This record gives sequence, C-alpha cells and structure tokens, in this order.
Amino acid sequence: MIVRILLITLALTTISCSNGISQDTKNKVLEYRNSEDEFTIVVIKDEKSDKEVKEKALERAAMLANKYGYRSFDITNKETVEVMLGKKDWPSSYDYPQNLYQEEIVEKGYNRERFVSGSKPDYKVRKAVKFSIKCEKSENEGQYKVCEIIDC
Repeated sequence: MIVRILLITLALTTISCSNGISQDTKNKVLEYRNSEDEFTIVVIKDEKSDKEVKEKALERAAMLANKYGYRSFDITNKETVEVMLGKKDWPSSYDYPQNLYQEEIVEKGYNRERFVSGSKPDYKVRKAVKFSIKCEKSENEGQYKVCEIIDC
C-alpha cells in the first residue's frame, strides 16, 4: 500500500513539473553564444527608446562576459531585426507536429502559412535590435569594461 502511494505521488510530482519551456521573456532580452568569445544579444524593442535598448544589451553583454571570465567587450555589429516569439509554454503539439519530420517542416518553412493567414493571434512579430559582441580577456582601450557596467 505504501509503495502504491509513493508511486502515485512520484507520478503526480513528475507530471506537475513537466511543462513546456516558456517563450514569454519577462525582460525581453534573448542571447546565444556564437563561438568561444562571441555572443549575440537580441533585445525586443516594445516601446523602448534606442538608448534603453542599448543599455539592456550592454548590461546583458557585461553579465555574459563576466560569467565566462572576460574583462571587456566590444559591439561588432548592430542591426534591426524582427522576431516572432511563440505563445507561452511553446513548444507544444499545437505549434509543430512532434514527429520525425519536425526538423524538415521547420527548416523548409511549412509553418509560415499559419502566420501569413493571421489565424493565430498567439504569434506576434516584434521589432528587435540584434547586437553581436566580441569579448576580450584584457581591458582594451575603447572597449566597454565589464566592471564599469555591472558590479564584479
């Protein structure tokens, strides 16, 4: 009897903890690593001024540089882009089929029709600014110093 209760409790705990990865970015900043010392930071604009967008990007760049042991960084490229975040708790079977052909479906863009037709209010195209940064182990002249932007 105790084993049965423990198994049910374990199953319920596992089910309650397994949910999708949320795409609802609270701070509207996304990042990814391009190489060992290069990162890309995307800041969703959403009624922010260019100055606020740059401040958010610099703050996140400083946090990333500090995390990986770099002391300074430089913005190598800045461009305006459009991003489309999925609905909250994306991915789900509603968004993409969860099968062997998922990669081909996404890669070839078969899901664009849903966006173009406007039948999905969950998806929003947002203006964003994409910053490419290159980090350095030493503090070089003319670069942003990590410890001047955040507390080290």
